[in-house]
Amino acid sequence: MSWRVGRETWVSCLVALFVVSMGVRVAEAQGDSTHNQTLQLGERSRGMAGAYTAFASDGAAIWFNPAGLPLLEPKLLQGSLSLVQIRTTDIEGAIISDGPDGPGGEDQVENFNLKSSPNLPGFAVASFAVGKPKEELDGRKPLQIGISAFVLYSLSQGGDINFQDEFGRTNSLQFYQDDRQSYFAAAIGHRPTRTFSWGITLLAGRREIQHVETASLADGGTQDPSQGSPCPSSPTIPFCILDARQLNRNTVFTMSAWNLSARIGVLGLIGERWRVGLMFQPPGIKVGGKSNLRFELSDVRPDGDPNSPSLSDSIFADIQRDARSPIPWELRLGTSYVISDRVAVAADLQFVGPVADGSIAPGIPQLEGRANSSGALLADSTKRDFNWNISVGSEIQITKFLFTRFGFLTDNSSAPSASGTADFLRPYQVDRYGFSASVGGHKNNKGLSAGLSMLFGKGTGNGLDFRDEAFADERNFIRTNVKERVLIISVGGDIGQTADVVKTKVKQKKTQDELAEEQAEEIEAIEKDLETEEDPELQAAKEKAIEARKKAMDAELRVKEADQELERLEREKGEPGNLDAEDQEALQGGTRTGIETIR
Repeated sequence: MSWRVGRETWVSCLVALFVVSMGVRVAEAQGDSTHNQTLQLGERSRGMAGAYTAFASDGAAIWFNPAGLPLLEPKLLQGSLSLVQIRTTDIEGAIISDGPDGPGGEDQVENFNLKSSPNLPGFAVASFAVGKPKEELDGRKPLQIGISAFVLYSLSQGGDINFQDEFGRTNSLQFYQDDRQSYFAAAIGHRPTRTFSWGITLLAGRREIQHVETASLADGGTQDPSQGSPCPSSPTIPFCILDARQLNRNTVFTMSAWNLSARIGVLGLIGERWRVGLMFQPPGIKVGGKSNLRFELSDVRPDGDPNSPSLSDSIFADIQRDARSPIPWELRLGTSYVISDRVAVAADLQFVGPVADGSIAPGIPQLEGRANSSGALLADSTKRDFNWNISVGSEIQITKFLFTRFGFLTDNSSAPSASGTADFLRPYQVDRYGFSASVGGHKNNKGLSAGLSMLFGKGTGNGLDFRDEAFADERNFIRTNVKERVLIISVGGDIGQTADVVKTKVKQKKTQDELAEEQAEEIEAIEKDLETEEDPELQAAKEKAIEARKKAMDAELRVKEADQELERLEREKGEPGNLDAEDQEALQGGTRTGIETIR
């Protein structure tokens, strides 16, 4: 492919910009700012494709529906981790430019295929039952408290590009972006009757962005052979270049935004097989945070530049303002049905509200009216449209210890519709659908599962237009067709009655330390007495007494440890879980083992 002299540097650079920017957009993990389905939180919910509002039977209830918390085992520690995420994006007509014959001739078009591996979102939750056991709940405690920390998405992407134009000039572009959305959550669930429960989760969300762009570009000009070859001032190029445009641009944008939000849920039993759930999240409340944009521009145009030579300038800006990262309202409706004692199915309907137009980055007054004033690769618009999705999932108990799950979901984009040209980067609008599956085992209050999710989507994204008319008014972004494929491989599990185990271990350690201290003091006293003993017969007897005392103390320690273990087991067996066998078939999803399934 060839471009006219004076255009090649710009085209090459912006192509590089486009490739890097597309890589960033591709790197956003599933659950980004334009897609609202969540596959990061819990292996059980992931395997069922997020059809979890009515199921809500493990730690992921803290997100999907906190009303499920009172149905968990009394003490729970659970986590999950995405091991692999691979995203492939095909962009049709990614680059369009004037052909070799110039404007009016046949355009040059290039497609791109991009791959990326995002960072690994994780999820951890702990919960425990509180309050007095209630007779109408078969002696179980009606309240469950949970705490959690998790990452919805995390990306870290960058590029370092160096290339030469037809004159031999080296142009460079460096780019880095880190975008992370994390939450800290506390929740409580209450079960006043056997057939109804409710709960609320309070979330403190933090979004952190760091975006850096650095570009050093030369454009246009003519060769000057009069000064010889190579050019004395630039020995790396064959001839000096006259009347060239030199652009140096540095952008550093950082943001740390804090928001508070709440998720309120209810859960009810209808008959012996149906279960329904509802979760509502009002719009989030901004509570703090700052954003800062540091921008430097040196744009030197030669005399006679047809593209507004008056725009040659040198600008520095350091602007700070309050952070902006709004959280929309969300409504989830769900139901589950027990087909048999080994099979249950569930379905969810999700609605997500719109977000008003705005920018996460401040504008630069000196560049008002010019393109990409806050970073060419920063898609900073907050505008989002109303969005909805469906999820359908199932859980099957294969054997006493093995289970599997399957699910289907949609993951539509909330990015606003866009067409034509623009002078800024816009979010992709790609609607996706996908499938999930997981398999795992559980035994002795412990368990592990592994899952696979695949998403497929198509829609529109950003292409770059370098034809003469677009280049003149800096409207270089066009909409073009995009296809996406996402693969997620994950593992997760819980470790059962963790709190009791830890408590017992602490007691055991305390007992060991106390006995060891007593033993050391007694033996030390006898040994001091032994040092002054002159009678050989008495000395031998005292040595035997010391040895016997050591063996007796060791035996006493083992007896106390055994008693404590027996006490723990009796307490565990005597304290009823939050679900009996009858509840399991009706309330939790119909699997014979119920909560034990997630172990």
